[in-house]
Amino acid sequence: MNTRNLSGSILVAVAALALLFQSCITAGAESGAITITGTGSSIGTMQRLVEFYHKKNPGDAVTILTSIGSTGGIKAVKANKIDIGLSSRAMKPDERAPDLSEVAYGRTPFVFATHRSNSQSNITFAEIANIYAGKQRSWPDRTPVRLVLRPKTDAYTVFLENLNENIKQASRKSYQIPGLFTGITDQDAADQIEKTQGSFGVTSLSLILSEDRKIKALSLDGVAPSVANLESGKYPCFMTMHLIHKNSNPAVKRFIDFVFSREGQKILRDNGHQPLKKTSVI
Repeated sequence: MNTRNLSGSILVAVAALALLFQSCITAGAESGAITITGTGSSIGTMQRLVEFYHKKNPGDAVTILTSIGSTGGIKAVKANKIDIGLSSRAMKPDERAPDLSEVAYGRTPFVFATHRSNSQSNITFAEIANIYAGKQRSWPDRTPVRLVLRPKTDAYTVFLENLNENIKQASRKSYQIPGLFTGITDQDAADQIEKTQGSFGVTSLSLILSEDRKIKALSLDGVAPSVANLESGKYPCFMTMHLIHKNSNPAVKRFIDFVFSREGQKILRDNGHQPLKKTSVI
C-alpha cells in the first residue's frame, strides 16, 4: 500500500473532522443558514443544486464543506455541527436517533472506472475478481493494471464485496498486495484514477458527471452505467444516496423540498441520478 499517500489523506481527513467538531458554530444557529457535508460522491451534485437553489432563496446561506464521508456526515448532524449529512448508505441501527430523519433522494450507478486512455471499455465480474486478487496484472494492450483501493470499512468497499463471493474474497486479498494506493475519500480515489495510466477502481456516476471528471466509466458485462440503463433495470449496480437531518431548521426543509422539486429532480438526473420520490425514515 502506498503509505505516503495514505498517511497524507488520513491527515487531511482528520484535520477536516477536527476543525468541524472543534467549531464553536452550531448548525442551524442562524435562520436561513445551512451547512452540508458527508460522502464525497454527493458533494459535486449538492454544489450544482445550491447554484440554482440560491436563485430561488437568496436569503439562505448554504455552505458545503469538504467531504468527511458518510459516517462523518451522520455523526456531524447528530452533534449539531452541520444541518444536512450526505450518505451513500442508509443509517445503521446504532446511528439512528429519535430526532434524526433520513430521506433517500436518488440512486446513482456504482461505476468501475479506469484512466481515459485505456482502450478497454468493458469489464466482467470475473475480470473484476481477477484484478482484485492480483491475477490479472495488465490490460489487453499490456499496460499494467494500477488498482486503486478504498478503506476496508468504506461504503464503496462494502458495496463491492456484496456483489458476489468471488469479488468479496478477491477484495480482501487485495489489501495484501504491496504498493497499492488507497483513496481515503471519494475525491482521493477519483484523483488517482484520473491521473494514473492503467488505473482501475470504483466510483459513482454522480461524482464523474457533477465534477466533470476525465475518467472512463466501464460497461459492466456489456451494459453502460447510465441513468437510463439503471432505470430500465439493465444496469444492476447502484448506490442509494441519502440526506440525514434534523427538523429544527426551516431552511433545511426548504432545501430538501427544492431537491425534490421538478427543477431539483432535473439537476439530479443531469448529474447521474435516478431521482426518487420523497419518503422519510425517522
